[in-house]
Amino acid sequence: MQNAFLTLAAFGTGVLVPLQLAFNAQLGAVTRNAYTASLIVFLVGAVVLTALVLATRPDLPTMNDLQSAPRTVWLGGVIATIYIVAIVWGTPRLGIAPTAVLIIAGQLIMAVILDHFGAFGAQKLPFNAMKGLGVALVIAGVVAIRVA
Repeated sequence: MQNAFLTLAAFGTGVLVPLQLAFNAQLGAVTRNAYTASLIVFLVGAVVLTALVLATRPDLPTMNDLQSAPRTVWLGGVIATIYIVAIVWGTPRLGIAPTAVLIIAGQLIMAVILDHFGAFGAQKLPFNAMKGLGVALVIAGVVAIRVA
């Protein structure tokens, strides 16, 4: 049951990504600046997350916890910033579907690589022919959508 919920949650999150592309592109048009639009996205997200933390009252990490964390944990915010700025800037120029499939293709290729090596503490899931076929089909989808 939990696996079905997680599968549905992951799929549902994927459904939201094209909406995020469209909404962030609209915000970029209003602000006429990808950085300003991205800052607003992050400020709204910070407000929502602050409300969620206050409502759920999770145990917060100590300063020692944060200082002893691997340095790579801080890169998520950098990557999120690059992602949002790229969406705001690129979606109006490429379109929602091409941007979405390029993002998905990039995610899948990197995910297969990270899984294969068990990088950053992830479960090691070796590359095989079926995964290669899946990657090839996604790349074919990117080409088909970009050409259409």
